[in-house]
Amino acid sequence: MFKPTAVALGVSVLLSGCKLMGEDAICTPDTAVPLAQAAVTAASSEDRKVIVLPVDMEYEDSAQKRMKSSMRNSLESQVISTGTQLVDRKLANKLKSEIKLAEQSGRYNTKGVPIADYAVLTEITNSDLSASFSESYTYKTKKGETKRVPSKCSFTVDVKAIVKVVSLPDMALVKRIEISGDESATSETRDSRCPISPASYKGMATKAAAEAVEYSGDIKELLAAQASVLELRQCETGSMVKIGVGSDKNVQPNDEVSFSTIMKNASGEKETFAVGEGEVVNNPQHGIKPKYSWVNIDEETALKLHIGDAAKIVPSTCQNLFDLQCHTKNMMETAGL
Repeated sequence: MFKPTAVALGVSVLLSGCKLMGEDAICTPDTAVPLAQAAVTAASSEDRKVIVLPVDMEYEDSAQKRMKSSMRNSLESQVISTGTQLVDRKLANKLKSEIKLAEQSGRYNTKGVPIADYAVLTEITNSDLSASFSESYTYKTKKGETKRVPSKCSFTVDVKAIVKVVSLPDMALVKRIEISGDESATSETRDSRCPISPASYKGMATKAAAEAVEYSGDIKELLAAQASVLELRQCETGSMVKIGVGSDKNVQPNDEVSFSTIMKNASGEKETFAVGEGEVVNNPQHGIKPKYSWVNIDEETALKLHIGDAAKIVPSTCQNLFDLQCHTKNMMETAGL
């Protein structure tokens, strides 16, 4: 049987196996290898803009204001982490009603330059507090000592929401994401009714709302920086490609990159085919510049790449490498549990 404790142990073992590596060397210009031109050059996410609207919540809750603020802050942080331009919050607040009406009608009437490429609309659909009481008990240690465990109440707040990403100005639904987060706490007490203070509930609900966004990688994956392959070099270090995205889009050493080639079928539709994966060089000074970066790849991937193929950063769902709760949750979701 699949157990969360086993997952946590596996993650901890994985993390403990991480080690610091020296900086990667960059192949020199005279090691460039000619590449054929891709049939279709990949589009860049260079100028992409996103507007995050205030979060909706159609029912009353004492923590409503804090949950909505927490979730919106987390959504904006995810957008910024991908290097995507975020539309000013004051403008987003001003345009909320207009964009919500446009969603219902299916068209956003705009004049001049569009305010953004995507709009993020979010609604908190559920926030539930549950509590359970545990009686005190005693036990004996191996040395024969008697230990007493006091009675306690265990609290859990679950928050669920629906995030919709729509394109502007056509208001087409790009992605609908169901997110959820939870926060738990315990308190020693003899009161089996398990009362909880308003401040404690609001604090737990706020953290659960933030976690719902932070532990979901869908938005980061959707908005991940993308550019095209610019050059291939091969030297003693190995094979590496230059891609048209860099520190301006928050590209970091050791970021994972997926490569794909785009072709048009007989109907003129674009089809995408995976080519391989690579890892941004661990050399922030010379390997990652504002507008480009170098990516280590294996020889098999090098043989398949073209100039103009798509290179997309694969974001990590868990921002903190040592956040075992996040890693455990993702592993359980991957396993379908």
